Amino acid sequence: MQLISFFKKIDRFLDRQTLLLLLLVLIIILRLPNFFEPYWYGDEAIYLTLGNALKQGGQLYTTIIDHKTPLIYYLAMVPNQLYFRVLNLCWMLATTTFFFYFAKKLFKKESKAFLASLILVILTSLPWLEGNIPNGELFVMGFVMLGAVFFTHSSIFTNLLQKELVFKQTLKDGLILSAAGAMMGLGILTKVPALLDAATFLAIFALIFSKVLFNPKNEAKIIKQSFFYLANRGLFFGLGLITPILISILYFVSKGQGQDYLDYGLLYNFRYSQSWSLDLGNDLLNFAFSMAGKTIILFILFSLIILNHEQLKKSFQFISLYFIFALYSVLLSNRPYPHYFIQMVPALALLLVETFSTLQTILRKHKQKKILGLGKTLVLSAGLLSLTIYIMLSLNFKPYSTVKYYKQFYKYATLQISKEEYENSFDSLVAENRQVSQLIKEMGLKKIFIWGTNPLLYAQSHTIPTSRFTVSFHIKDFGDHDRTMAQIRQEKPKLIIVMNNETDNFPQLTSYLQEFYLENNEFQHMRLYLRR
Repeated sequence: MQLISFFKKIDRFLDRQTLLLLLLVLIIILRLPNFFEPYWYGDEAIYLTLGNALKQGGQLYTTIIDHKTPLIYYLAMVPNQLYFRVLNLCWMLATTTFFFYFAKKLFKKESKAFLASLILVILTSLPWLEGNIPNGELFVMGFVMLGAVFFTHSSIFTNLLQKELVFKQTLKDGLILSAAGAMMGLGILTKVPALLDAATFLAIFALIFSKVLFNPKNEAKIIKQSFFYLANRGLFFGLGLITPILISILYFVSKGQGQDYLDYGLLYNFRYSQSWSLDLGNDLLNFAFSMAGKTIILFILFSLIILNHEQLKKSFQFISLYFIFALYSVLLSNRPYPHYFIQMVPALALLLVETFSTLQTILRKHKQKKILGLGKTLVLSAGLLSLTIYIMLSLNFKPYSTVKYYKQFYKYATLQISKEEYENSFDSLVAENRQVSQLIKEMGLKKIFIWGTNPLLYAQSHTIPTSRFTVSFHIKDFGDHDRTMAQIRQEKPKLIIVMNNETDNFPQLTSYLQEFYLENNEFQHMRLYLRR
């Protein structure tokens, strides 16, 4: 009887979660082809290469370097690519669950939460934005959405949505805010642009204070009390936010890698955001896309939303602020890479649903007073969406093909093409890397050096570079030629590979190869040199 009662409880629980379960099943279906893809995507290969180096005792930012914050590399300390993609699938199942519950709290309607979550699933699973690949933005999203769920249990979130301010300053409430901040901090430790996601939730404090400050009925005493309440709660959130970051700094300092972490894990991100040259043929547009221009536009939009607090719903104010902060984050480096736009998908999903809901309400012909606010909401939504489309067109944004992706998988699944044909369709390097990787494994090599850009080969062969960097453009960017060459001379790698499309000469390497190596094999994309 107890067993039957237990199963009945499970059945009732599943009945209540039908919409969420449908979303999770859809994620699994859409991501199924990902488990059959070869090693073909550069960023994923870099993560796996650094993860492999860390497993073999490498020191992050000292003996092996990439420019993102550390968590993504520790997450990549998995046996191989398949495990990384399983991790990504599980992560997105959890992320979608967190987003669904957050949207339900925000909209107070499950149907709206489902529609927003459906948009999220589609845009983070299909190849359009490279969502089918374990990109850093997806892992960031998981931390941010878990933080958002924590946030919904705080008095700050409650005060955002209700008319009367309730001052709740319990320790439990503070710890909930700290937990929310800590999750945002972990997001930043996965990829720095998550800082803008955290800024969105900090903006909620400003939204609440504006509601108090601009209310003519509130006396100075209430305004002062509100300020100290929000400052107190903000302190808990802020402490939670910076704690993981401080712990990471202390960790690397204790390992004697503090300066390297500062140089490559933290500060380089600011340099990276400024290194992409952009000329749109118009001085005003060029300024608008500069860091100063983007910041001014962000401030104007932020002020516009705050000043219209009486007509705009608080939930919409939050959603629109979330959207503009996410858009700002996407444009930090002005690079049109599709996976950068993944970060704004949660905000976009919420904005689209809120816009559709507002349009429905207007069509029902509500009172004139409400129509004004609804009209402002619709105009602002349309403006933000139009701005995004304009930015994408200006940056020459090009999403990946989804039809081709699933069409190729269908052909492979129905045996119309072979495994080799299917894998080779992803990238021209796949076939050669398969052959060279097999050769490396037969030779039992643990370290090789590649001059050029082919981190896929490191990841596929489970080798690590005889260099601090995985790609030549980082060596060139940091002027690390002498140090790289010194390491090559010291470690004497059995195999050195030179990519044929590498246009920049490395004279020291060329003379070293002539003296100590024989050209063993030449492929279409690379030349292999074996030590004599």
